[in-house]
This record gives sequence, C-alpha cells and structure tokens, in this order.
Amino acid sequence: MRRYVMFAAAVAPILVAAAVTVPGCGEEFENICAFLRDPNSCYATFHDDINDRCGAPGAGNGPKGSFATREKLDVCFLEGGGQVIFDPPLDIAAFPPTSVSFKRIDAQAQECGSFTYAGEFTYSVTINPCGEPENAGGAGGAGGSAMLPQCDDGSGNEGGGSDGGGGNAGNGGSGTGGSGGGSSAEVLSVHGGTVSITTPEGRDILDVSCADGTSHHFNRIDAAERECGGFDQLLPRAVLESSAGLQPPPKADLTDAEEVEKYAGFISFRVHYPPFDPQTDNEGIVKETPAAVVEYFNCLIPPAAPLCFNGEKDGLETDIDCGGTLCDRDCGDGQACVTPNDCTSRRCEVDPSTGFKTCQAAEGEGEGGAGGTGGAGGTGGAGGTGGTGGQ
Repeated sequence: MRRYVMFAAAVAPILVAAAVTVPGCGEEFENICAFLRDPNSCYATFHDDINDRCGAPGAGNGPKGSFATREKLDVCFLEGGGQVIFDPPLDIAAFPPTSVSFKRIDAQAQECGSFTYAGEFTYSVTINPCGEPENAGGAGGAGGSAMLPQCDDGSGNEGGGSDGGGGNAGNGGSGTGGSGGGSSAEVLSVHGGTVSITTPEGRDILDVSCADGTSHHFNRIDAAERECGGFDQLLPRAVLESSAGLQPPPKADLTDAEEVEKYAGFISFRVHYPPFDPQTDNEGIVKETPAAVVEYFNCLIPPAAPLCFNGEKDGLETDIDCGGTLCDRDCGDGQACVTPNDCTSRRCEVDPSTGFKTCQAAEGEGEGGAGGTGGAGGTGGAGGTGGTGGQ
C-alpha cells in the first residue's frame, strides 16, 4: 500500500532555514528544532523512500549472520542470504572498533547499499536504487519485468521500497503471477541516494547532507534547549555496538550451539530515522515522538579457543597451554614451571643455563653412557710352509 503523509490545511510552513547567529563567532546555524519537527525534511523523505531496505525495523531485529573465523573478520554471511563485506576488515585485537566501512550485498549478489561509521553523529548511508516487477505480487510473479534490480535485500525482508509499506507488500507472490501481494498497478521502487551526517571532532556542530542535494548546518546543543525538548530523540544518529566475546574456560564445549553463543562476540549497526506518518500538530511532529530505527546487521563473531587449547600462555598457565591451576595438561621437559605439579616429570628445577625454573627429565630417564665396544679378535698365525723334498 502506498503511504502518504497527510497534513491539515492549517499546518503552517516550517522554516527550517531560519538562521541563528552564535554571539562572538559569526557562525550561523539553522533552526534544528524546526528541522526535527518537519515531517518533510530531507532526512525524513530519505527514510520514507528507502524504508528498511538493506536492513530490518527495530533494534535487535537486523539481518543475522556470522563470520567464518575469528581471525579473519572481513565477510559476515547472513542467514537469510547475502553478505556484509567490511573494508578494511575488522581487527579483533582492536575491539571495540571506533570506525567501520561496509557494503551490504543481497542474496542475488547485488550491492544493496554501503555505509560508513566514525561516530554517533558521523556516518553515511548509501542505498542503491531498486524496483519490483510490474503487475506482480511478489518476487516469484510472472506479471512483468523489473526496471531496476529487485528490492530484495536477502534478509527475508523482501521489498523495503517507498511504496511497499516496509517491504511486506510483495511477499504474497507465487510463480503463477503473485496473487495476494502488493498493488497490481504500481512499481514498488527505491530511488536511493546518500545521506551524510558529520560532526567535527570535539565540536557540537551537526552537518547534514541529503540525497536531494541539500545540506544543513546545525548546532546540536540547540536540540536540548527547552523549546526543542522532546525532539532531541529524533536527531540523526547511528549506533555501532560490538563485543569481542568472553574467553571460554578449558572445559567449554564449543561444538554446542548454546556454549558458542555464550562466549561468542558480535557486531551490529543501526540508524535512527524520523518516523513514518507521525502524529503532527500545527507546528509539525508532536513531542516525544520516538525515532524509527533500522538495524542493518547483527553478526556473530566465533568465540576464542578455550584456555589451555589456544596456543597462547594465558592467565595462570606456566607455559603455553600447560601447567598452573586451570589446565589439566602438564608441561613437558624444558617448559616453564612453578611447582613440580606443573610438570609431567614432577621435577621443576632451575635451569643453570638460564636461571629460570623449567621442567626437568625424571630421574633415571637421563641418557645412559655409550656402551663399551668389544675387544678386537686376535688373528690366527700364518701357516708354515712345507719343506722341500730330498733329491
């Protein structure tokens, strides 16, 4: 069903561009309160166009997936199809990341969009244009050809176009023509484009560049002023959440799905947009209207190998994956130790060549001396020669 934003004739024009001069600075800011209240702001119309394409509505509801390995966090494979490709790859040693750049690839191997994040108020969203087949009720319909790549983001959220009501209108299609889906006379489509939100480091400036080519310059602090109270929650913002996960203990069973989830890490990304069809008064959107949240992915990071099995000297281990009070594995000869119980040989002594305690071979296990060689056998005497015969 196509969505329309209805306004009463009494609604006064909203002058977003009203300038405010900062005393002593000579810098002019637009009225951020008017911008946040305007249901036709460029940020609101962008969201009305893209809806939840490439993602899903609501925090915690984003397309779920996982990385193949913990050591290479470059591609998250989504359960419903598609990928999230990070460039550059994430570095688990640098978690939590403070900036990311990624592309969203759908189940048809098409690029749905691309995103950057460098802070709550510094991010960009690019959504690529897409369409749906004419006269078809769903992706399987045979009622027309697509003008653009289909609006199927691969997350089971098929659609997401500005005329698709969140992408649900096209799910009823079948191979016989798509009965029970969206409108048979419309092409569901997304015009797309890029919105960039920028706040210089250490400043409260909020610069908004919209897909329609317009740009706006605000003082973010103004959104907390009394006359703007109740609207600051509509500020454009992005949220990146992540965790490297918990360290599994030695006896963790990482073949069990519940154990994996318990110790796994994750990364997720969502953006706050103006709401669809908000309640309005004669000044615009009413107070305390919540933002519309679109989550673009929630990817699981495989847990680390358990202690005593990860090839590292951790915690109370006396050497790599052995010794100490946690590991059931004793250390071998030459490995570091603290007490005899750390060693297979039960001998933990100072190595005179280093001055450090190491496990020593058990008594009686030293190399024996070289065996003596037998004496050389005597050689037989040479036989005498026979005498000569008489004449």
